[in-house]
Order: sequence, then structure tokens, then C-alpha cells
Amino acid sequence: MVVLPRLHRVAAQGWFGDAATEDNDYGFSAIPRLSGNHSHFATMMRMLDGGVEGFFVMGQNPAVGSQHAGLQRRALARLKWLVVRDMAEIETATFWRDSPEVQSGELRPEEIETEVFLMPAAAHVEKEGCFTNTQRLVQFKDKALEPPGDARSELWFMHHLAKRVKAHYGGSTRERELADRQPAVGLPGDRESCATRTSRRC
Repeated sequence: MVVLPRLHRVAAQGWFGDAATEDNDYGFSAIPRLSGNHSHFATMMRMLDGGVEGFFVMGQNPAVGSQHAGLQRRALARLKWLVVRDMAEIETATFWRDSPEVQSGELRPEEIETEVFLMPAAAHVEKEGCFTNTQRLVQFKDKALEPPGDARSELWFMHHLAKRVKAHYGGSTRERELADRQPAVGLPGDRESCATRTSRRC
């Protein structure tokens, strides 16, 4: 058993509810650990080498907005899937059909196997939540108006994606999936979260 600081115990009980107990170290084993350099450029280099299968892009546009944009687009072309969440169809979502590498013939759309999912995102005035900046001041803001159509906040999207992953692996009896699914479905219950609340702050 791990002796955990009170801060972790309180946080774990907030995350996992009654499932976080002293007997299971308050879910400490379910918390992801750093396993290497996961900074943006290092990840793109792994992606270029075929070491990354899928990628979520939220709040950035690496096809034109990151260092060595050509390398970024070549790396994106090595993915199996790419989820882009934005308010408009940005260059990262269309790299496979109109990037400079496609126009020059270096990359051919019919040979790029990356499946791109463009998901509508809510603007900053269309979601409530906390934010900070380099001043290290954490602020909470209310939602000014509802997002249009199917646009949702990042919190809503990730919360519902996690619920779907949990449901997908929940009934598995495969040994590998039983081991892999522990962080996703082993400890946390179907607890109310900020993504599902409508009138209360986190």
C-alpha cells in the first residue's frame, strides 16, 4: 500500500467518488504516468516514424502553425486517424487534399491513409470554465450563449468520448483489454461531472 499525501486522497475522492478507498490506494494506480518525452515536436517525430496511430488536435493548427510545418504535414500523413476540433475547417483538417506537399506531388491524396474527423467546437464565449495565462491567474467565466448546431466544448467532448470508451471495453474478457482498461473503466463510476452540469460551477 502506498502512503499518499492528503491532497491526492481528496483529489482522488473527487475524481472517483466512493470507489476511491484506502484499500485500493485511492485509485493511485489508475492515474496515467509520464512514459517519455511527449512534447509536441518529439511526438511529431515519432508520428513521422510511424510510432503514433492517432492524434487529437484541439486549439492548435500544426499543419501551418508549428515549427517546420512541412514536417508536421508529412507526419500527419502517417496517421491512421486524426480528430480535429475547431470552429472552422482549418489547414490541419485539409492537409491531405491541399497542402503544399500535395500540390507539389510529394504526397498524393489517394495514398494518404489518414482518416480525418472534423468535429465542431464551441467558441470561448459558448462555454463556461476555468482558464489561465502566463500571469498564473486562474479565472472562471460563465457561458455567454449556447454554441450553434453540434458544436460542443472540449470538456463535453472528452467526457462523452471517455464514457464511450468505457462502455466499449466494459464487457471485454480479453486478457490484454482487461489490463489496458483498468484506468478507463476499472475505478471511476458514472459520476456527474462538470461536462454534464448545467447550473453549477466545477
